[in-house]
Amino acid sequence: MGESGCGKSVTAESIQRLLNEKTTKYEGQINYKGRNLLELSEKEMRKIRGNEISMIFQDPMSSLNPVYTIGDQIVEAIRLHQKRSKREAYEQAITMLKLTGVPAAEKRIHDYPHQLSGGLRQRVMTAIALSCNPGLLIADEQQQRWM
Repeated sequence: MGESGCGKSVTAESIQRLLNEKTTKYEGQINYKGRNLLELSEKEMRKIRGNEISMIFQDPMSSLNPVYTIGDQIVEAIRLHQKRSKREAYEQAITMLKLTGVPAAEKRIHDYPHQLSGGLRQRVMTAIALSCNPGLLIADEQQQRWM
């Protein structure tokens, strides 16, 4: 929480080491479960991002890929981090959409991001972020009461 421009987004992105390493200097420590995230390799960080630590970004339209359905994107996130068949991941994606309050999840899973309202896109981003049951969820924007 804080005023606009106070560094909330930069802090959130720093925790996951998402800032450009060529233009960013990390100092100190970012500790999570007894590990300093700044000491981990990029390969190790990829295992943590989305799996152990997940983030809901401010602008879902720029975070969602416009050429893939929302279902494809949720399934990809699940399969990237968990050993699930495509069918299992698809079923989990529908469950996550329902849990985040997306109406008619079985139909909406086939929609593209531009077919959804801003509020529904935010719920899709939340479904993606929660799909791997992370230990830490960072929300870069205040979420609705349904969370």
